[in-house]
Amino acid sequence: MRTVEDVRPRAERRPALRVVALLLALVCAAIGAAGLATADRGVERHSTAVAGVPLEVVRPAGATGRLPGVVVAHGLAASRQLMRGFADTLARRGYAVELVDLAGHGASTARLPGAGDGLAADARLDRDLDIAVGHLRSMPWVDAARIGLLGHSMGAAAVLRYATAHPEISATVSISQGPTSSTGSAARPRNLLLLAGGLEFAGFRDGALGALRAAYPGGRAGVTYGDPRAGTARRAVLVPGVEHVGVLFHPRTHREVASWFDGTLGSSSGGPHGAGLRPVWRAGSAMLLHLAAVLSFGAIAAAVLRPVASGRERRRVPLPLALGVPAGAVLAAVPVMAVVPRGLLPLAVAAPVAGFFGVIGVVLLATALLTGRTGVTRAGRSSVVAAVVLVALTVVSFAVPAQLGWAHAVPVGPRAWALLPIAACATAFFGGIEALCGGYGRRAAILIHAWIAGGALAGLGVAALVGAASSFVLLVAPLLAGLLVWQGVQAAALRAVRAPVWLTAVVGGVLLAWPIAVTMPII
Repeated sequence: MRTVEDVRPRAERRPALRVVALLLALVCAAIGAAGLATADRGVERHSTAVAGVPLEVVRPAGATGRLPGVVVAHGLAASRQLMRGFADTLARRGYAVELVDLAGHGASTARLPGAGDGLAADARLDRDLDIAVGHLRSMPWVDAARIGLLGHSMGAAAVLRYATAHPEISATVSISQGPTSSTGSAARPRNLLLLAGGLEFAGFRDGALGALRAAYPGGRAGVTYGDPRAGTARRAVLVPGVEHVGVLFHPRTHREVASWFDGTLGSSSGGPHGAGLRPVWRAGSAMLLHLAAVLSFGAIAAAVLRPVASGRERRRVPLPLALGVPAGAVLAAVPVMAVVPRGLLPLAVAAPVAGFFGVIGVVLLATALLTGRTGVTRAGRSSVVAAVVLVALTVVSFAVPAQLGWAHAVPVGPRAWALLPIAACATAFFGGIEALCGGYGRRAAILIHAWIAGGALAGLGVAALVGAASSFVLLVAPLLAGLLVWQGVQAAALRAVRAPVWLTAVVGGVLLAWPIAVTMPII
């Protein structure tokens, strides 16, 4: 049996660890804030909306003369913020760059038919690109005869389709477009660069090489074919060591893009090879602010939450149940994804994903209730105030750095009300986890939490592989994994200050639900 003296040294270390974490958080916050404050140095930005399409034009600060222009289109569940690195790179090399929020994404409140699949979706994306190209051409300081396109994933397929139908587009860069039909003509679209990450699914890598070989049979990655002056240039590159999102931030990707447009659009101030490349400056600075929020959360939680125990014993759910029931809950939740109506919420994949987490949470909460586990009561008013503070902190910690660095993070249109049911399901999920962790020591609770979160991720993967959920779930899995790790750290910090289960569940539910609500496309 441990004595008070055995426990005291560990308890006394917690404030010291919080101080160290807080100091590291201040360093990360200072570096991240400085990075975002200087991210626009050397460029000018102007945001507008044309015919309901949100646009952002970026050009070199103090530029004179007519500049070549590039329209940049994002992928599914992304926004123009994720593509700002390309605007930073190209604007500093003498280009006018226009970022666009396609229908259903970012600041756009328009519906994207079929979640991006089908003829209706193609027509809507073509319309948005046509508006963006027309707006960029109308700028008096843009050379309308030198316009290029760049797109990623869904946006890559869209720019390929648009450039093929509009031969006046001088050059196109397609990143991770996947399998695509091709005319086999080296001149349609003109001057095409194809990029894919070396760690992406085979379909994306094969799509890049297949589009090259449709025009140049036997073409090899890393070799340029054709003549840019005739519009027949083709090149495919597999960027090593990166997946579907990482390819957007790799220096090799940005070097290839800058060199391609320099050679096909002829920027007058392109500079030396690799000059002006800052692919991770903006997004990396935002990530440092996210890290600062994670590191400082424990100290803030300890400051705002003062638990008062009632003296009742906390009883554990038996370990076999704490580990076995979540596995069964995940297996039960997989078929639920197949029966949840895709249109139940106005956001692609949001309803099945929310239902998946909600079912797991209900099963875990029922298990804790049926086993009769009791918890320690808390002073109601202090917990409610702490919940308001910590929820607000969590939202700001995600939304502000994301909005400035890598994702549109403000709910618009139907996203605002869809956030509520998603948050309710996520809250049930994290409440169930905390109910099973109750009564266990710090390390055991962390392991149980990680077991359940990891099992949920694996269940989402299984659901996608067996067709119970859209394969798009596999592409957003890294985002969900990052959010679950973030929430796990916050949950451990709240357990350390003996926060009530409901408070931890609400804070975690908002953290998981907010990014889903603001990123999934409106359908």
